[in-house]
Amino acid sequence: MRNTIGKLLVIFAVLILLFSAAFQTVALILRDTGYIEQKYRELNVGETMEQKMSTPDLAGATEALLDYMRGERPNIKYAARVNGAELPNIFYHEREIVHMAEVQTLWLGLDGFSRYGAIAAGVMLIAGIILPEKGKRRPVLANGMFWACGIFGGVMVFFGIWALLDFSSFWTVFHFLIFPASLFQFLSAGASQAALNELNWMMPSDSIMVNMLTPIFPSLVLRCAIAVAAEVGVVALIAVVIRFAWRKAEKKPSPIADVVVIEHDENEPVPIEGPDLVLAHKLRNAPVSKREELLRRAQNGEPFDGTAPEPPEAAEPPAQESRNPEEEPAPAEDPVLSEEPLDGTAPEPPEAAESPARENRDPEEQA
Repeated sequence: MRNTIGKLLVIFAVLILLFSAAFQTVALILRDTGYIEQKYRELNVGETMEQKMSTPDLAGATEALLDYMRGERPNIKYAARVNGAELPNIFYHEREIVHMAEVQTLWLGLDGFSRYGAIAAGVMLIAGIILPEKGKRRPVLANGMFWACGIFGGVMVFFGIWALLDFSSFWTVFHFLIFPASLFQFLSAGASQAALNELNWMMPSDSIMVNMLTPIFPSLVLRCAIAVAAEVGVVALIAVVIRFAWRKAEKKPSPIADVVVIEHDENEPVPIEGPDLVLAHKLRNAPVSKREELLRRAQNGEPFDGTAPEPPEAAEPPAQESRNPEEEPAPAEDPVLSEEPLDGTAPEPPEAAESPARENRDPEEQA
């Protein structure tokens, strides 16, 4: 249960962190006015759109819209030359003004969520790492990161394919999701085409805002999508390192070395030092039903090919070493049998042996 809760915390935390990173990445890309002006120039938007405008005016008008969206400008008024005539404000449609106010509210809300949500996600991530059981924390963290990357990346792929297949329906549903009030307005008005055309984000055909942003919109979306996909890939790579690289560094011993034993003595089975390569090969290639039999044979010292084991050779008795009697140590003298006194006094010296008396011989016999 603790592992499951920890995994869920990691998933939600990483999802919030991915969203926060993606939002800040998009915000950073939209601040690149040089790239936006370059795209206007490459696509020659000022000359191809119905309202002819110079490239610097297009880039300046786009920057004014983005500054207002970020809350750095009080309104979207922007003076520029259109079709050779100077206009004090090129965004004069009421729907343009109302819709950009809705966009500003949404953007500022998402910006605050990305900042404070990242802090909350960090706390959740720490809790998701600490909560699981010891020894399971690293797998829980890696699996949670994998799930979060899969969910976030899957949503991106889904919406990307949908936009490529039917951009009109995607754009409509996308606006209903980010502007729920427009969905209730649409449904209460009968959910007809006329009700759809009355929504704030449905701009008139002569809207300069729509005509100038539509050509560069795919390039901006593609650039943002590539950057966000790279971030998701980095997080997934970190998860791979956590899950597999650290596990490999532990260098866990093979389980075969722990199972296979040999009979070293009658009562002491000794584990094999290192894996039995023959048995490992047999177990890897044998069906599950025969692995138990192979292990039993290995434990009993039987061969793996089914042949009867060779009887052990009889141990030869150790050869008795021939000894020289002279080299053998003399047996210790028993003090009881010796003639030494038992009271500790010094023994009396032995009497000198008398020399045998010489026999008196007859002088005649001596001659």
